[in-house]
Amino acid sequence: MKDVEAIQLYKCVASTRKIKGDIAEIGTYNGASAKIICEAGKGKNIYLFDTFKGIPHIGKYDKAFHKGQFKGSYEFVQNYLKNYPNISIYKGLFPNTAKPIEDNKFSFVNLDVDTYQSTLDCLNFFYIRMSKGGIILSHDYVNAEGVRNAFNQFFNDKPEIIIQLTGTHVMVVKL
Repeated sequence: MKDVEAIQLYKCVASTRKIKGDIAEIGTYNGASAKIICEAGKGKNIYLFDTFKGIPHIGKYDKAFHKGQFKGSYEFVQNYLKNYPNISIYKGLFPNTAKPIEDNKFSFVNLDVDTYQSTLDCLNFFYIRMSKGGIILSHDYVNAEGVRNAFNQFFNDKPEIIIQLTGTHVMVVKL
């Protein structure tokens, strides 16, 4: 993660502190962005999701990546974030692992899932669970055709606008 993206992530999470709802990250890898989220999201419940087996599948829009890329370690992340309260870490393919948060509302969601189908699955799950003013932030919008296509397709008939940020991030604020 570039420094500018780390700062953007921190600022986006911090800006949602007063908004009701929990925080989620899908695509935790080795926990670098999760640690930033923990620092900025003080007092909120934080839910982290990752396969910990790398990218699960590659589709026709996902040429920038390969299956198994970004394989993280559940144990490493658990140890790395052990001093932060209110964290739950889920191992497996999202949204199959989302049962514990089906009834939650969210103020902030960070997506770093890299592929079209995973991005679309996350948007379908979280959009209806976002609090007004909540932020969905995603990595790789600029450099990953699948992520970009999923966002553009999903938000085509929605009132929210897609805001491209510096680096590879994209942001949507729930209206």
